[in-house]
Amino acid sequence: MLSANPAPLPIRAKVIKDGNSVAVRLPAFLGLKPGEEVDIDVRRVGAWPPGFFDLEPSPDFPMPERVSPKVREARKKKLFGGKG
Repeated sequence: MLSANPAPLPIRAKVIKDGNSVAVRLPAFLGLKPGEEVDIDVRRVGAWPPGFFDLEPSPDFPMPERVSPKVREARKKKLFGGKG
């Protein structure tokens, strides 16, 4: 079954200061009228998605074992000739 509403295209909008609040300035080509309501999906550039750090390791991609600080220091000395 086809949807009557196609997937919306992302639109970049500017957030501006308006008194003690902030407002979102939307492009005129959207054809919105004053008082009309819209849904906004907030996404921050460069931010991790919500819940990302709640994910557990997958059996398909096991997490590497952590090594002790002593082992790390020994590895550094071996790699960099005692200058670590």
